[in-house]
Amino acid sequence: MGEHIIPLEGEYERGEARGWEGKIYRQVCVEGQRKAAEYLAALDEALYEERPGDWRVVGFRERTVVTRFGEVRIRRRLYRDKRGKYHTMLDEYVGLKAHQAATPEMQAICSKMGSEMSFRTAAGVLVQWQAGLLSCSTCWRLLQRTGEAVVSGEAAAVQAVFERGERVPEAGEREVERLYMEADGVYVRLQGQPQSHMEVRSAIAYEDWEPLSSAREGYRLRGKRVYCHANEQSPFWEGASIAWAGRWDPSSVREVIIGGDGAGWIRAGREAFPGAIWQLDSFHLARACGRAFGAEMGRQLYEALRAGRTTEAQAWLQHAPLRNGKQALRESRWVNKIAQEGWGVDWRVQLGVDMEEGRGLGCMEGTQAHLLAARMKHKGRSWSPAGARHMAKVQELCANHELDGWCYRKTENDALQRHDTRRPRALRTDPTDWLQASVPALHGPAENAPWVQRLRRTIHQPHLPN
Repeated sequence: MGEHIIPLEGEYERGEARGWEGKIYRQVCVEGQRKAAEYLAALDEALYEERPGDWRVVGFRERTVVTRFGEVRIRRRLYRDKRGKYHTMLDEYVGLKAHQAATPEMQAICSKMGSEMSFRTAAGVLVQWQAGLLSCSTCWRLLQRTGEAVVSGEAAAVQAVFERGERVPEAGEREVERLYMEADGVYVRLQGQPQSHMEVRSAIAYEDWEPLSSAREGYRLRGKRVYCHANEQSPFWEGASIAWAGRWDPSSVREVIIGGDGAGWIRAGREAFPGAIWQLDSFHLARACGRAFGAEMGRQLYEALRAGRTTEAQAWLQHAPLRNGKQALRESRWVNKIAQEGWGVDWRVQLGVDMEEGRGLGCMEGTQAHLLAARMKHKGRSWSPAGARHMAKVQELCANHELDGWCYRKTENDALQRHDTRRPRALRTDPTDWLQASVPALHGPAENAPWVQRLRRTIHQPHLPN
């Protein structure tokens, strides 16, 4: 059939025709760049009409931003306020960051891709699928900036709440009576550091379970939130409590269930949430019982510990034959400690509720594998401490669907919200106003004090000429 096709020339030549999609895409990108420049210019004009009354235009400045459809050259006004500080209102309004070519949307894209694949691979994908070209080092730098913003914001929130006693910056309004929490840590390799590894910690909080709509039996967590932490200068559970308070109203929570692998820092969550119930997760408990006493006997011991039959479990530990090897001896000692402390008792048994009311804990291992281990471990990967912190925080943002908000510029002075936008008007003033004076002490909290009364008499008594 191919021999009957009439060959064409020019732009319809077969080789050119087969590249029609890429050619049209490039044309669309060029048109998008032109439209973007026009839109931002019009936006700058609109902002100029609503500028604060005490701001003055000192000139125009140009910059190039990298968007999804290529580079855009923009020209906007530079302002100076009454304090002498300079502003580019357009940049503040749309969230463009200084000294950064990538737009907030491009930063979010690079951070998202960098959290799932290597930075070199992420840059290659951008080259293929978008006109906004960024190098692998730029992708790495954008992710670091995103993570650093979150780390700094969290440190400031912890200091404000736990050191200065302020309220949670963004308190949640969702009310739940019972909140489930699980935590775990993963060790990642470090580069150029005295220590070879570093622990990155994470936790999840959720409200309940809901069945999946598929044919197979399965559940998913309802209201799941993720928290990641690798900052040694900030306590883990203080940061986690602020993260949870950003979604749930702490005053509504009556019961807190905490699960984990038994690490001391995980059990410390009971101090952050007084009255919380602690439970060792099923995976580590079952593995320890099996390694110490074998599959069948380990299963029976596991069931006794889970059901809270402490006396039966302790008698079992005294007479059950131990497997050979140092590992079995080490695990048996740990199981003895679990039985004595009551760590293995199911949370439903501890609360005295029906076993059908909820499910057992044990979602953290799978979450950790997909959340941090898949990106930060294996394949010879190693990190700096700061890089590990930032990557963990970006993973948290992606899991909670909060990445976009942290990629926009945050300014202390919002030009359109914190300043008076009215034009200054020429007002007639009394030429004797400069003779008037104000004494705040006369109307302050100590206005009835003896020294204030003497001051009032001195001011208001008639002054006779000499």
